[in-house]
Amino acid sequence: MKRLIILLSLIVTVFLTLSACDPVPRRTLTTEEKLADLAWIYSQFGENYAPLEMKQRLHGFDYEQLKRETNESAVLTKDNDEFYALMMKFVARFKDAHTSAALTNASLPNRAQVAFLGFGGYRDGEELIVSQLLPTIDPKSEYPVKVGDKIRKLDGKTLREQIESELVPLRDLGNNEANITFHMNKLFTRISTQNGAPEAKDALLTVERDGKTLELKLPWVVRDLFQFRMEQDQAKSAQEKKSGNFMMVTDDRAEAGVFSFRFVGFDGRVEMPIDRIQSVLRGVRKSFAEGFRFIDGIETWSPVETVSGAAADLSPLEALSKRRFVLENAVMIDVAKTYPAYVAPVRVLDSTGKPTKKKELVGYILIDTFSPQQEESTVMAEFKATLKAMQSLGVERLMLDTINNGGGSLVLGMKMAQALSPNRIEMPKMQFRLSDSWLDQFESESMNASNDSEREISRRTLEGFEAQRRAGLRLSAPLSADVLAPFSIQPNAALDGGFEVVLLVNEMCASMCDIFAAMLQDNGMATVIGQRTMGAGGNVVNHNQAPNSHLDLRQTESLMVRKDRTIDPQGYIENFGIRPTVELKTFGMAREKYKGAVVKGAEMLAEGLPPAN
Repeated sequence: MKRLIILLSLIVTVFLTLSACDPVPRRTLTTEEKLADLAWIYSQFGENYAPLEMKQRLHGFDYEQLKRETNESAVLTKDNDEFYALMMKFVARFKDAHTSAALTNASLPNRAQVAFLGFGGYRDGEELIVSQLLPTIDPKSEYPVKVGDKIRKLDGKTLREQIESELVPLRDLGNNEANITFHMNKLFTRISTQNGAPEAKDALLTVERDGKTLELKLPWVVRDLFQFRMEQDQAKSAQEKKSGNFMMVTDDRAEAGVFSFRFVGFDGRVEMPIDRIQSVLRGVRKSFAEGFRFIDGIETWSPVETVSGAAADLSPLEALSKRRFVLENAVMIDVAKTYPAYVAPVRVLDSTGKPTKKKELVGYILIDTFSPQQEESTVMAEFKATLKAMQSLGVERLMLDTINNGGGSLVLGMKMAQALSPNRIEMPKMQFRLSDSWLDQFESESMNASNDSEREISRRTLEGFEAQRRAGLRLSAPLSADVLAPFSIQPNAALDGGFEVVLLVNEMCASMCDIFAAMLQDNGMATVIGQRTMGAGGNVVNHNQAPNSHLDLRQTESLMVRKDRTIDPQGYIENFGIRPTVELKTFGMAREKYKGAVVKGAEMLAEGLPPAN
């Protein structure tokens, strides 16, 4: 019976996936069709996009002029791919991690092309470490690129230069380092409907291997995307037995197919079918509280080792060590299932940086997503039990690791932040786009919430929104974000005081992860260390589809407002992110599983933290 339920769920998911967006058209679009699609895009920005005025002010453009220029350029486009690139560039102009355009290629030929060199990997500082070769490449062949190679340049330019000139104009996250990390693996596998085909026929790679610099010339191999997938599927079966399922296509669309095995990670990571199913299901849900996630890539950024078949036989400590550097003599917390946790003794350093005989017990929790597969009640019970277990062991100093956390549920994130303290903390504020979608949401809650008090709060909120919209405002006045869950975020009475907390972040800490970091920093609850976070500062809603190209558009429909106004006078997280107290270049730490950040956090905790703000 259980298998039948799973099978039915898969069938429903596939149906929803395939019906959500139609594929790009077979025919060449007419000028009239192109302008109609642009008009649809403009209508979505006009009705739904929250930070329109902010973006014009911050990035120095005039929206009406941008529309006119885009229409003029559309008339001059010669084929569909040129027009697709134009639409992508229009959306990228807003430099918004949550606002993006995507096209569905479908499992049919003659819809899109892929140009590839045959490898993928992960960012290591300013370079890429090759971690995988395509299944169609025999490991015993004379193919010149090897796993472990460091790709330093492409066609004589640094990878950063290539990304900024070739890929960022088509997809701009609004954070320079996040752009480099996000696009680096995609630079070597180009899809015509996503990140544009390279102009050159060949690529010149500058490669470092065993301390030597090599110049390697490779052809850009161009295939119909359908043909490419067929070839890789046929070649991968032998490799699946050795290293897990994967397919090196950097197409991050759920609509590309639930059963595709894709090599998608920005740091050389892969995704199993169940992760894609969960991602699609989350995308189908219409809960606004679930919309605080970065949905261009995989949700949990799970590494290869944790999704391979062999991982199921590993102990919790062994499984965690595949993902992160683990401190010596670590002892896992048994109740920590969703978010792995341990305690470890850390030696205190003297003023010169040398180890002393004194040790402090430090706790560690890996929070890799705010949209776990488990139910929220289960996650919160585990999280609180983990914190209580640590206190029972005498832990007063805690490291929370949110590196590469792509976000998720706003309500879960607020509950987790509040669970760290027995005292009530201040929630962030939100400005809502005064659109039909948000007004409809609160009208629905005013009728259907679970109790009279919540229905009344939603009714008053709706009443205020309607008055503000009649006054011609685009955004609501700031409201506490707990208006979305008025009574469910409560102090953790089970704790005996709080913790000294170090929070690890990086440029791929996005959306709810941005917000979580802001909450802890603004409430003086944590010292933030790492890289400035992505700055995806609102919720994201999917809108489909443009009438002719069938473009799918994602929109930021609220703005989070924080207490800290030192970076942005208006307190927005969007485009500004969270600035760490101690900055570390975490984008060079993936190779050693972020050892530098974990060790630094442990040392700071052992020494005693400076004030959090």
